[in-house]
Amino acid sequence: MSKVTIATAPCSWGVWYADGTPSGTPWNIFLDQAAAAGYRALELGPDGYLPTDEAVLREELTRRGLEVCSGTCCYQFDRYASFDDFRTPVEALCQRLTAFGAKYLVAMDESDVGQYSEKKRDFAPEVWNGFLEKIRRMGEFTRDTYGIEVVYHPHIKSMIETEAEIERLMDYTGLRLCFDTGHHAYVNGDGARGETSAIDFMKKHADKIAYLHFKNVDHDIFARVRRENLDSDTAFDLDVMCDLRDGIIDFGALRDAIDAIGFDGIGVIEQDLPRATTDEAFAAARRNLEYLREIHLID
Repeated sequence: MSKVTIATAPCSWGVWYADGTPSGTPWNIFLDQAAAAGYRALELGPDGYLPTDEAVLREELTRRGLEVCSGTCCYQFDRYASFDDFRTPVEALCQRLTAFGAKYLVAMDESDVGQYSEKKRDFAPEVWNGFLEKIRRMGEFTRDTYGIEVVYHPHIKSMIETEAEIERLMDYTGLRLCFDTGHHAYVNGDGARGETSAIDFMKKHADKIAYLHFKNVDHDIFARVRRENLDSDTAFDLDVMCDLRDGIIDFGALRDAIDAIGFDGIGVIEQDLPRATTDEAFAAARRNLEYLREIHLID
């Protein structure tokens, strides 16, 4: 049987960057509403959004009954020559995570691959290997120095998004994944209701799924995105990522897949809501948590 430790993250309140944008949700409101919605654990989100002072953060979390399950590092990896060029912020984040007993660092890429990922299509093998080597060395460093596992998050409009790219990363770096169901279906699925690309990938690579992001894709909005060839930033502004119960991924089937592979780890409910008010984000966070309980994906 599977065991999913549920958590949330600032992006469900429309926070993608340290300054709180695009939604502008204040960090204290995020913490208040995350706790009120029923969550007990969270990702730190963009480094610097939540207080970085350990004592301040501990006090804020403790009085709300919240724990830290992981950190998040989002870098434009293409701007660095090697891991040594961004080791310092990684080290500071790992020190903070260690203080809170967290064991995972979710890594995402923000390299400039173009509006439609077109820039990377002609990259030479040495460019790919240089990119992957930075990730490999980061994972090796956090593991050996802090006992923290880097779990790589494939992401729309980044260096690693297609199944072939994900497999290439896993083979080169040896890292396991923070597997995001919505991002995977958006890039690798056919957009049909009930499509199974995320479920099939999880079954194929069960030993590499260390950490989950629960997300779903709105059928009608995604159909418009494909029909009009809209870029992913526009798609997110249209709320292409929807409530878990309403999207193209059958979460009942996903639950069964999670049970079948015996997943035992963290599952973060994410719904990217860049334009939502705090009250709208709070309501969505509660709905999604209640839905996963309703289908017995979590207790």
